[in-house]
Amino acid sequence: MRRSIALVAVALALPALATATPRWTFCVGASKSGADVWITDVFATERDRVELEGAFKATIERSGARIDAQCPQPREDKTEAVNAQFEAEEFNRKLGATLHAVFAGAFPPRR
Repeated sequence: MRRSIALVAVALALPALATATPRWTFCVGASKSGADVWITDVFATERDRVELEGAFKATIERSGARIDAQCPQPREDKTEAVNAQFEAEEFNRKLGATLHAVFAGAFPPRR
């Protein structure tokens, strides 16, 4: 009886583990002069922002550019992340920066 209760409890807990809420972010990198800005699309991640920033910076710098990279803290609400990414694009566009799109698959956002 105890064994069957334990199996039911495990069976009920497994779907909850498999459907963990994704966290969403994007990354922005600016050249030292600020004239060029690289920005990713919004993506789901399990990594913290420090790891993401390092991976993003390394990816862009392999092309020869030197950048300062930032990735906002991942959020549970994808819409909030998309809105923040849109605002970052608009801000840099108003400053006159040349924007370069980077697809999140271009650098390793997941472990």
